[in-house]
Amino acid sequence: MKPKRLQAHITASYTTLRIGMAVLAIVLPFLLWVAGHILANLPLQGSMSAYYHAGGGAVRDVFVGFLFAIGVFLMLYKGFTDFENWALNFAGGFLLIVALVPMAWGCGDACPKFSWHGTASVVFFLAIAYVCIFRSADTLGLMSDQERATLYRKAYKLMGCAMIASPAIAFALKLFLQPDPGKGSFIFYIEAVGVVVFGSYWLLKSFEIRETHAERQAVAGHLTTSTYSMADFFKPIFVERVDRNEGPDPEE
Repeated sequence: MKPKRLQAHITASYTTLRIGMAVLAIVLPFLLWVAGHILANLPLQGSMSAYYHAGGGAVRDVFVGFLFAIGVFLMLYKGFTDFENWALNFAGGFLLIVALVPMAWGCGDACPKFSWHGTASVVFFLAIAYVCIFRSADTLGLMSDQERATLYRKAYKLMGCAMIASPAIAFALKLFLQPDPGKGSFIFYIEAVGVVVFGSYWLLKSFEIRETHAERQAVAGHLTTSTYSMADFFKPIFVERVDRNEGPDPEE
């Protein structure tokens, strides 16, 4: 392969990870609904997690397999800063807990209000919300059209807020209304919205990076980040083009 083609071929790994996460997340709620109905003759369940128990082996495998794949993808994906990378690893690790530690089932009013499954779900959404709100805009300075960059920035923040609201509303409904997990309720729809927004974020991020070629520039050594410390955890960290007139980076 010629250099540019090889560069595009290698950096396509990141695009594939993002698109893979997006597709798995967006398809999951619909697939659970359809698979539950076709394979187990189930009505729409009260939550996505209920399909671990209610749908039998095949539907359970779909639920666990999809979440496990997304969790591993998140841990494999590398962000542009250590903070983004830590948050993605954190989110991926807790999503594995969601997949492997099922929700309480068949206990009625005796079901615990708090559980590892529910707590891990909330932490997953909060970690991804952090990436959307505080880290996704780090690369927007590379865009030549700053009006378009502003639209991306607003969209990322809205997605982050949606991913905070989704588990919060679902938890409130479960805590105060105590819906039957085996029957249709708003919780399934609210969880589905959060999962679809998660997938949509990765699609949008792919469009942004495709416009700026940020990953190709990083691989070629044309990008750097502004100096940051733990004090900047919730502050912008700028991904910038290297000024080649300054000479080689002493760390290269």
